[in-house]
Amino acid sequence: MVDGAPPLLIGGSQEEIKRFEPAIIGQSDADLRVVYSVEKIVDILSEDMTREEAVEFYEFNILGAYMGEMTPIYVSEHDSINDFCIPD
Repeated sequence: MVDGAPPLLIGGSQEEIKRFEPAIIGQSDADLRVVYSVEKIVDILSEDMTREEAVEFYEFNILGAYMGEMTPIYVSEHDSINDFCIPD
């Protein structure tokens, strides 16, 4: 963690930050970065667009955004190890 740096949150305004608050699932013990659920982010975005558009928006505008050392962590939640995407 950068000394004294607050964790970074999704959103540019207080309204946007509050909107994505339900998608926060924790904080990294190693560096105190905020951890978001990808599914919950997409669900929130889907309130204003189709699910396909929400996934595309997430991938391009959120996942693809580097905000420095405190960039949030995005996690895809799975019910089983069998759901993991494992490269060949």
